[in-house]
Amino acid sequence: MTGELSGGELRKLYAKDFALFEAEAPDKYAKEHELRKLTGRSYTPVWVFLDSSGKKVLESTGFRNPREARAIHAYVSGRHYLKTGYQEFLAAFPKG
Repeated sequence: MTGELSGGELRKLYAKDFALFEAEAPDKYAKEHELRKLTGRSYTPVWVFLDSSGKKVLESTGFRNPREARAIHAYVSGRHYLKTGYQEFLAAFPKG
């Protein structure tokens, strides 16, 4: 993929490998809020990726650019988290 990812392209990329779940949440939510069980953050947006057993494998506050969106997808869908950290994976991810 080259160029910018639109919202539709991003959804299509992620939907082929993940079950997508969107939750409406206030800008900040209380410590006892149900969404806080998935994330330590008290604000949105936040992306939480779980493996098939429900274990969190990556948490992100979103994407800074299309490359990062593709890198996160590749990292989680390819199960690279089993052998390397995300920052190391991102540093080696193709720039184009």
